[in-house]
Amino acid sequence: MARRRDGTEGPAMRPSGTGAGWQQFLTLVGLAAVLFVGIQNWYETRKLQTAFGERFGAVDNRLTQLATKVDQAARPAAPAQRGPDPNKVYQVRTDNAPSEGPKIAPIVIAEFSDFQ
Repeated sequence: MARRRDGTEGPAMRPSGTGAGWQQFLTLVGLAAVLFVGIQNWYETRKLQTAFGERFGAVDNRLTQLATKVDQAARPAAPAQRGPDPNKVYQVRTDNAPSEGPKIAPIVIAEFSDFQ
């Protein structure tokens, strides 16, 4: 015999709705809820991984482009050539120009100046 809430003695009775079948049903509902939440989390995680992968790829491409530009800017520029090429032979017309020395000299030095 068990003591009831009201203080009287009587056979032990379970409250209604707490039978073994009801507990199994609630367990099944709980497992289904946990499974549903797990699947939802997995799905959202996959979406985030895909989005992260795409954004990371875009950032990586942009970083590669930027590194290429930095490398190009870091290379020393070819020195700007000032004046005529010293390795090239230029033909200069000296007819009727003031000169010194014989007209049939083997070497002619022509000087050009621009006073600005």
